[in-house]
Amino acid sequence: MDDIVKQKLSSLCSAIFFDEPMSKYTSIRVGGPADVLIYPKTIEEVQQLVALAKSQRLPITLLGAGSNLLVQDKGIRGLVLNLSQGFNQVRVESETKDLADVYVGAGVGLPRLVDFCAEKGLAGAEVLSGIPGNVGGALIMNAGTKDGDISEVLKSVTFIDKEGRLLTKQKEYFSYKYRESHFPKNSIVLSAVVQLKPLSTEMISGKIQKYKAYRLETQPLNIPSLGSVFQNPEGHKKIFAGKLIEDAGLKNVRVGGARISAKHANWIVNEGGATAKDILVLIGLVKDKVKEKFSVKLETEVKIVGEE
Repeated sequence: MDDIVKQKLSSLCSAIFFDEPMSKYTSIRVGGPADVLIYPKTIEEVQQLVALAKSQRLPITLLGAGSNLLVQDKGIRGLVLNLSQGFNQVRVESETKDLADVYVGAGVGLPRLVDFCAEKGLAGAEVLSGIPGNVGGALIMNAGTKDGDISEVLKSVTFIDKEGRLLTKQKEYFSYKYRESHFPKNSIVLSAVVQLKPLSTEMISGKIQKYKAYRLETQPLNIPSLGSVFQNPEGHKKIFAGKLIEDAGLKNVRVGGARISAKHANWIVNEGGATAKDILVLIGLVKDKVKEKFSVKLETEVKIVGEE
């Protein structure tokens, strides 16, 4: 990236970092440098960045909380956008005795959204308890647990398309499925409205504590990880990826600094010094062994970006 482009980027946004190691921003603590990491603070800044990226043929990668994201060892070319500074508002937009609409920015962390809704006595978001991601990434991948996902409470999404147009569409527009949505290619989610139902704060808090306790008991939350690596096989509601991996004898297998967790076989953890290559070798091993033993093709839930 030449100096003229860097100067243009710096004139558009004040929060900008060049050659920034992505290992500082991913939950697995792995990843090479991004050419540019930018924290836009307004819709106009995002639109200007999209226009500049288009004119310079620079790819744009979105960075949320860095969970379920594997950045490869040579890093990310082009622009990396993080919306956690400018798009971090959450508020009740409207409320009746039966329903409430809650506005939430794409940069808001799911734990904050869950806690906000609980404090307001609004139920529906608590199934997201313990998921570490941001709202934007959660909407793109339809994040959730066995108890539900974010699309179940979604009303509408506001986003910028690849041409820089600001659009708001209802949930049905995105065709949500299990861990999948159909957002227009290269769109940037800015905010959403979720629709929740009134319930006592005590009941909601009880559910949250139950979900958190289950995750703490069953998942390796005290060590850098990718979270769930593989989707549960489509069309097999009672077959879980973690069980297939464990039954294939892969639990606790290590490559370099990366290991398939002894606590949950669908998690890969960084025990120190892991590289993206280590993790990709483990992912490939899991796919091959599960296919060989059970004739099941596992698909990654993790998003893999950057250059090898």
